[in-house]
Amino acid sequence: MMCNKQLKSISVLYPLEKMEDTLFEIGFSLEGAVTIMSGGKFWKKKTYFNGQETISISDEIGDAYPKDPVITICAFENTISKVVEGMNNGYASL
Repeated sequence: MMCNKQLKSISVLYPLEKMEDTLFEIGFSLEGAVTIMSGGKFWKKKTYFNGQETISISDEIGDAYPKDPVITICAFENTISKVVEGMNNGYASL
C-alpha cells in the first residue's frame, strides 16, 4: 500500500525542544540548522530526515530591526577605524 505525502505548514505554541524530542522518538535525526532573516525577523531553521521524509521547523528568535544589526566589515584597519569614527560622530557609541 502506498502512502501519499502531503505538504503541511503547522503553527504551534510548543517549544522547539518538545517538537525535537517527538521527532527523535519517531526516528528523525537532525540534518542541519541555519539562522535566516525573513520578514524583518530572525529565524532558526532546522531540517530533520528519517530516510524517507524531510521535515523543516522554523523558530522565530527575534526582530531584525530596529534592533542593533550586526555589520561585518572586511577591510584594512585604517578603513575600519574611519567607519567606526564616522558612526560615533552622530550616533550612539559602538
